[in-house]
Amino acid sequence: MDSARTIFQVVALPSLTIVDTRRPGAFSLALTLTLMPCGALAQGFQRPTGIVEDPVALTLMSLVAILIGTAMICAVYLMRYRARLVDENEALRSEIAKLSNDAGERLALLAADDQRLLVYRGPGQPHVYGQLPAKAGTPQTHSNFLDFAEWLPVEVAGELAALIEQLRTTGRPFSESFDTLKGELVEVAGRTHGGLALVRFSHLGGLRVTLKTIEAEHAEAIATVETMQTLFDTAPAPTWLRGEDGRLVWVNRAYAEAVDIKDPAEAIEKQVEFLGETDRRRIAETVVTGETFADKLSTVVAADRHIFDVTETAGPLGTAGLAIDISETESVRRELRQTIDSQSETLDQLGTAVARFDAETRLSYHNAAFKDLFELTEPFLQGDPDHVALLDHLRSRGVLPTETAFPSQKRQEVLAAYKATEPTEDMWHLSDGRTLRVVATPHPQGGATFVFEDITEKLKLEMQIKTVIRLQRETIDYLSEGVAVFGSDGRLRLSNPVFAEMFGLEEAYLSTNPRIQTFRDLAGIKADAADRADIWAEFAIVVTSFDEMERASEAGEMELSSGRTVAYRAVPLPNAQTMLTFSDVSDARAAERMLRERNEALEQANRIKNDFVKHVNYELRSPLTSIIGFSALLRAPETGPLNPKQSEYLDYIGSSTSSLLTIVNDILDLATIDAGIMELEVSDVDIAATVDHAVDGVRDRLLEHQIALDIDIAEAGTAFRADGPRLTQILFNLLSNAANFAPHGSTVELRAWREADAVAFSVTDNGPGIPPEQIETIFERFESNPDGGRSSGAGLGLSIVKSFVELHHGTITVECPQNGGTRITCVFPFSPDDPNGAGDDDPLRTETTEAATRSQDFRDAAE
Repeated sequence: MDSARTIFQVVALPSLTIVDTRRPGAFSLALTLTLMPCGALAQGFQRPTGIVEDPVALTLMSLVAILIGTAMICAVYLMRYRARLVDENEALRSEIAKLSNDAGERLALLAADDQRLLVYRGPGQPHVYGQLPAKAGTPQTHSNFLDFAEWLPVEVAGELAALIEQLRTTGRPFSESFDTLKGELVEVAGRTHGGLALVRFSHLGGLRVTLKTIEAEHAEAIATVETMQTLFDTAPAPTWLRGEDGRLVWVNRAYAEAVDIKDPAEAIEKQVEFLGETDRRRIAETVVTGETFADKLSTVVAADRHIFDVTETAGPLGTAGLAIDISETESVRRELRQTIDSQSETLDQLGTAVARFDAETRLSYHNAAFKDLFELTEPFLQGDPDHVALLDHLRSRGVLPTETAFPSQKRQEVLAAYKATEPTEDMWHLSDGRTLRVVATPHPQGGATFVFEDITEKLKLEMQIKTVIRLQRETIDYLSEGVAVFGSDGRLRLSNPVFAEMFGLEEAYLSTNPRIQTFRDLAGIKADAADRADIWAEFAIVVTSFDEMERASEAGEMELSSGRTVAYRAVPLPNAQTMLTFSDVSDARAAERMLRERNEALEQANRIKNDFVKHVNYELRSPLTSIIGFSALLRAPETGPLNPKQSEYLDYIGSSTSSLLTIVNDILDLATIDAGIMELEVSDVDIAATVDHAVDGVRDRLLEHQIALDIDIAEAGTAFRADGPRLTQILFNLLSNAANFAPHGSTVELRAWREADAVAFSVTDNGPGIPPEQIETIFERFESNPDGGRSSGAGLGLSIVKSFVELHHGTITVECPQNGGTRITCVFPFSPDDPNGAGDDDPLRTETTEAATRSQDFRDAAE
């Protein structure tokens, strides 16, 4: 080929190009053939005849022909090779398209299968294919997914990274399941394929999760069963398993030893029973009903009868039983029960509440006093409440006050007694005012015993004693009397500042509790009794004497060197103590002398007053009676007719003497009241008749000034108990006062009504009224206000009214309505049966009975 190409290059020949254009853009093969034209070869080699005779030319032509043939052959071969290559390319393209489709389908299937595939081709980051569902709790982006710590726990992420590294370096496959941070289960499987390391992540859901869970539970169950069998095989309590047919299928070593067989397998093979037939029948009858058998059974073990706490229950594959030897425990329990019963009987007789709590702080024992102390019900106590529940129950019922501390802090304080090594003491203040002293004694085995002592009365007594002592001390210190208390040995126990001041004693000296024998010489102010040479010696004898007879108090007076008079008294006290009291009676003695002198003066004034009343009665009333009598005689027809002037003068004399007689009578009544000898004649008084009598006395005056009288006594009833004449006098004075101040042509109202236990009378006028500042003075004697009135009297009418109302134990009030006028209301006590208690025990009669004799003498003298 190289020689031919050289020739072709040497000889410039025309070229021939062969191109395969069967497929657009396909590979083209060009072949250039160098041909020598006949004209060129003929130069020097061709004869004119056209026959080639030169051998060289023939050779060249032969070579050209060979070359042409070879070229044609090569061209045909190349064309066939090209066609084969085109077919192969087409096949490869089809294969690539098919593989591409298969890869797409696999990727689609991988994505549709909710899986994610990591493909490691060497060092560096892997290629990530597929996607896990969103509920798997894994990141959606590839970069975040490859950060395992972002969606797996830190320790799990480290474990997964180590497994992947082993897969890439050693080709060790793995298959694990991990929980994501969101609690979803993800399965991770790693394997190699050629030079690739593939890690597949699958979200386990549905049956796969269930299967995985079951596998894990099965493995855990197997491990648990093996562990429990190992435990029961080493346990000292006989344990057995029975099949559904009731035959033994497994026993532990303790079971074999209990039935005197060394190998548990031999016990199963021989079906050696641990319990008697009767007990097994009882167990079977109980278990077949679905209940658990639990009872104490006895059987013979090692030639000795033991008591076992037997428990057998049914399961899916049969039954399982356990027997615990409680023989020694039962013996101890019997002794303990006897001891506890004895203690309980003793504690129930105590008045102190006792409660015992176990290691779990639950109430295990209480006596009757505990139940009564907190008023707990039997159902609550039978529920075995713990300590905290008991306190909460007492707070909810209001027995204990509500705590303001945090529950955890209070619980820690409550349970501190259970952890203490020594008894603790606390004070409980109940809501009802009781105080409990709570002593908690911890038990070495756990728990504690609480003793609740009600010390309310004790504290109350202590407080009362302290209060009394403090009160007595303060009272003694603030007394105006000097007080000193001495013991049986004669030493001073207690004294107040007045005692030290009265005798000029120093506080420092008294604080040493000196003996009474030293007071005579050390007292700054000396004392001496008129009938005793040494009064302190007498006091020492009284304080230190041991008289078998009852000691009596002694009293007397003495003069001090300071000039004061002191009254002393020696009072025996319990425990052979003696109290000396000293009172400064100097002022009392001076006041006594003054009162004695004043009493004598009052008695003399009383005699003068009585004499004055007698003289008034004699000097005024008697001449008035004569004047009135002679005036009446002059008016008599027997004395002859009178001219108009004489009649007018007689009218003046009559009115003047009547007014003067009224004043004299009022003065006499007031004097009688002041003397305390006024006697009320209480009887049943007709209200209507009494009102008529009073109205008759003022009728002329009312007619003179054209004053109307409005009387309303319908609500007063018919009668009540009182002094009728005095009641008439009261109403007359009230009506006279109203008529004096009522305007011309106005109306005066007289009302009477019955209240709950009294009868009230009121008189109202439309006059100018009474100024507020004068209301308190209208009842004073000889107090008259002529303003607005037609005439000014002696000012005794309202004073007489007030005195008579108060004698009836009634009340009188004055009101001035806003529209003017004055309303005076008198209220007299009344009761349906015996108003004012009239009768044998009438207070009006009672207070006057003592003065009845004096009153009668006074009236006789006045008459």
